[in-house]
Amino acid sequence: MLAQKIGNFFFKIRSFTPIPYIIVLLYFANPTWISISISILFITIGESLRIWSVGYAGGMTRATALGAARDLVTTGPYSYVRNPLYLGNLLLSIGVTLFTNVHWLIPILIVGYIIQYLPIITVEEVYLLESCGTVYQTYQEQVPRFLPHFHPYPNPSYHDFSWSRAIKSEKRTLTAIIFVIGLILIRTAYNA
Repeated sequence: MLAQKIGNFFFKIRSFTPIPYIIVLLYFANPTWISISISILFITIGESLRIWSVGYAGGMTRATALGAARDLVTTGPYSYVRNPLYLGNLLLSIGVTLFTNVHWLIPILIVGYIIQYLPIITVEEVYLLESCGTVYQTYQEQVPRFLPHFHPYPNPSYHDFSWSRAIKSEKRTLTAIIFVIGLILIRTAYNA
């Protein structure tokens, strides 16, 4: 099935797809104090959501193949939205884009996210439905895919939050954020 192949392909390369976007951001970057101030809100919310998510799900969220997760997490942020990590990624990316003050790239970013993450999410949902059966089906029916709702899932899983698990899992993302923002600031200072 072509949709499954596309979803699996994007799943495997999802860590590398931001690179061309970052190059464009670096080229056009023209941050201002206002753009930086606004961006901090998005970056903070996006990364906080990611930390909250991996604090429950752990490092298996970094897998490059489906089936790495131990079992279905339905507590913490997963109690409000089925894909909190992808939502966190989007907010982070919008934040970095706002930081550069290149607002015309935001619609391109959103379209790119839809093109990349919708096939990934679809493949993941098929896998979870096959591996977890009615448990996932019930969860899927009651928790939205991408836009959170404000009442928690009534049957949360037993998973607990761990700061050490969260920080260990998020080291790469935190390093990438600092690196990209550093590059943007260096490029801006060089062109000043």
